Amino acid sequence: MRRSSVLPLLAGLLIVGIVIVLIAVPVFGRGGHSDDSGSSAAKSTDPVAKREAHSPTIAEANAEPAHRTTAPTGKTVGHEPELSKRVEGAESKPSELGDETPTASWPFFGRLPQRTHYLGGPIADLDPPFKVLWHINTHALIEFPPAISGGVAYLVNKYGNVYAVRLEDKKILWTRIVRKRLHGAPIDVTGPAYYGGRVFIAEIGGALIALNAKTGKVDWRRNLHAHLESSPLIVGKTLYIGTDSKQVLAIDTADGHKIWEYKATAAIKASPSFHQGRIYVGNYQSGMLALSAKTGKLVWQTNTSTQAPGGKGGFYSSPAIAFGHVYAARNDGVVFAFDRGSGKVAWSFPTGGAVYGSPAVAKVPGTPATVYIGSENGRLFALSAHDGHERWHQDVGGPIPGTASVIGNTVFSSSFKTRESVGYDVHTHKRDFTLHSAGYSPVVSDGHRLYVAGYYTFYGLEELPGTK
Repeated sequence: MRRSSVLPLLAGLLIVGIVIVLIAVPVFGRGGHSDDSGSSAAKSTDPVAKREAHSPTIAEANAEPAHRTTAPTGKTVGHEPELSKRVEGAESKPSELGDETPTASWPFFGRLPQRTHYLGGPIADLDPPFKVLWHINTHALIEFPPAISGGVAYLVNKYGNVYAVRLEDKKILWTRIVRKRLHGAPIDVTGPAYYGGRVFIAEIGGALIALNAKTGKVDWRRNLHAHLESSPLIVGKTLYIGTDSKQVLAIDTADGHKIWEYKATAAIKASPSFHQGRIYVGNYQSGMLALSAKTGKLVWQTNTSTQAPGGKGGFYSSPAIAFGHVYAARNDGVVFAFDRGSGKVAWSFPTGGAVYGSPAVAKVPGTPATVYIGSENGRLFALSAHDGHERWHQDVGGPIPGTASVIGNTVFSSSFKTRESVGYDVHTHKRDFTLHSAGYSPVVSDGHRLYVAGYYTFYGLEELPGTK
């Protein structure tokens, strides 16, 4: 080949190389952290992926994120208010059956037994903007946020590997590595739960495991002989969980023995919630159930396929209990509010897209009681908790695969398409937080800092000094 033809070719190859390098450079958010969702782990397909084909797709995981910046809100957060009037004051507090108060902790998915996904106080100020203090890479998908108690986060990735992370300085106190080679079918697709010095893990193959919170050693293990996608709930000394074998189970946290079993008419993929002596959970054939927490006896059952607006979607969404209602969404995108006492449908709202996450419910000071829920059509909805009318919505830029959370004055959500976790001020409805790392249900807090469970990276954030 002549020299004159070689030079243009080399120049062209150099340009291509520069483009490739630029594409490969991590996207940085405020605080100098790199985006984690574009790795080979994030790009791989997930066998439980798509949650019956509904987890993020390769295209979603590889989509180029938009560049956005954070802005301060200037709000100051007070103490967490009661969720309604005196008659329903217990809504914002843990059950009397419990001997631990989860205020300023996040001991299981949803934070309180009512699974409201809300923390309003006691905190000094947890409004954006934030800076990233540290991050930890677990090298595999984190489907649920960690259980947080006593200054430690207990984090589980999809291969069942558990990390006890001291939140003060990100020191890993112990690990339980189930699978060293990070490939193959998932082992864990549920959220961990903390209670009484133990961390409880539910594996997809049916193992329910109690780990010593100080050492990570197994205290006891029980095989439930069922497929588990329901995250455990602990009230007092009892653990409640659903199975794909149509069971709702009450398990003694001391030794794992079964206290009672309720046989439902369909698989239980959703996680149970609790309020005033009752367990509430939806099944995967349109049914919402209320059971006695002590005996497992059925209190009421509502088949939403026979109620307006019809449809036959199942409940992957775990119910949130507040304001006299049980809130949950079917996977066909219809959000329901049930009367807590009777099970009668109080209202319904079609989101226009599939919903696999759970509702967050809060009455932030200065706002009415609101249900926050995300849809696969990319919209984060704020609905009136009382009658279901749409107060506002925001388009996050891509399908929302998981559950929102409300911390202080901000509602947080995420999309794998944008590869971002985002926050919106509940008063102005404007975006005031962006982290270039996406997760299913990403944001939790211990009342001191914000923590984000990205695709496989866990972040610790604190407010930027001098911005309030």
